[in-house]
Amino acid sequence: MNTILGELGKSKKFVDIIKNIEDKKGPIGISGLTGVGETQLIASINEYTKRPIAIITYNEIQAKQIMENLKAFTEKAIFFPKKEIVTYDYIAESKDLPYERIETLNKIKEKRTPILVTTIEAIMQRLPKKETLYKNTLKLKVGEIKNLDEIKQKLVNLGYTRCDLIEGRGQFSIRGGILDISLNEKTGVRIEFWGDEIDSIRNFAIISQRSINALENIEIFPAHEYILEDSIENICKRIRKTIVDEKQEEIIEEDIEQIKAGNYISKIDKYFDCFYKEQSNILDYLSEKYIIAIDEERKINQRAQNIIQDIKNLTNALVEKEKIIPQAINNIQTYDVIED
Repeated sequence: MNTILGELGKSKKFVDIIKNIEDKKGPIGISGLTGVGETQLIASINEYTKRPIAIITYNEIQAKQIMENLKAFTEKAIFFPKKEIVTYDYIAESKDLPYERIETLNKIKEKRTPILVTTIEAIMQRLPKKETLYKNTLKLKVGEIKNLDEIKQKLVNLGYTRCDLIEGRGQFSIRGGILDISLNEKTGVRIEFWGDEIDSIRNFAIISQRSINALENIEIFPAHEYILEDSIENICKRIRKTIVDEKQEEIIEEDIEQIKAGNYISKIDKYFDCFYKEQSNILDYLSEKYIIAIDEERKINQRAQNIIQDIKNLTNALVEKEKIIPQAINNIQTYDVIED
């Protein structure tokens, strides 16, 4: 245990907090802490209770400061950023952001996230249901008989792109009986087949292509959060039902052509409700073991109100410019619902 964290264990007040948590007495209000003091307390609670913690704060600047402060006490913290909702077709989304989000979701799924830091805006934004995202994870084990063509199709369904040689996130390659899949930007997994039998599974460094360690089994999670829960044909039928005038019809038909061609990722925010009938938020991905830490509730509440107002202003601006309002903008959960 970190020596600084161990010192807190000698405090009667801290011991009382731990006891209240273990007895499920809450909410517990704590005041008078500095930024570093707050993160020391959070890291200590995580260490003593052995329970994961989700810290909700009021904006991304504060979230990144909390992440920075946590580095002094633990390496177990991870950040879930808000989604950048594309409002115009010519605005490109950050390439790193979707991967940062899915890697966090995957670590939550793997139960490898003792401390999660996120913002009220990220929580208000809707996600596909956890059951949708993880319904087709790929499990592989040494000695199993697997059809390589079926694995290839499952990887495509999980959002991976086939390449000659993997160079980064969200890619896979097949060379003879060797299947490489990127796990993140630095590490991949190499599965070697002997006929249809999995002969070996190894982690390797993507840059050097050198093996790191041998594995008995591996579970491959989605490459992005936009895994389809329905066929493209049914999704396009629902999108067509949103047409309200001839000008929209032309734009929507162009979007549908791109979606049918497989270029649907950039259109999901625009037609989010058509892609996902069942939705949730990041809190629904957490197990009941999570302790929820609210960082300055008053500021969170105010920020949530400002987000609603910003959405109204943006909606009005899009209406004035005769633009289609992305469904992901309006389809958010209010703070009252989240608080409940």
